[in-house]
Amino acid sequence: MDHVLAQLLHERVFASLAKLESPETARLIAAWRTLLTQHAPTDSGACKACGPRWRKHMCSVWRVATTYFIRHDRPCTSP
Repeated sequence: MDHVLAQLLHERVFASLAKLESPETARLIAAWRTLLTQHAPTDSGACKACGPRWRKHMCSVWRVATTYFIRHDRPCTSP
């Protein structure tokens, strides 16, 4: 994945986690931050934990985080 896009995604996911943090969610948010830090991309673009096979695409941990923490605001088309 492009380093610039990866950095923007990283910033957006961690900003979303910060918005969700409360006394009730503090441990869960801390766990997500730890997991995402362990799966951060290296300078070559590979996932630190998963290895080089994720050089061109996000590893599964970042795909899940993106799905859950990045909102895709789309207009509702249902009647």
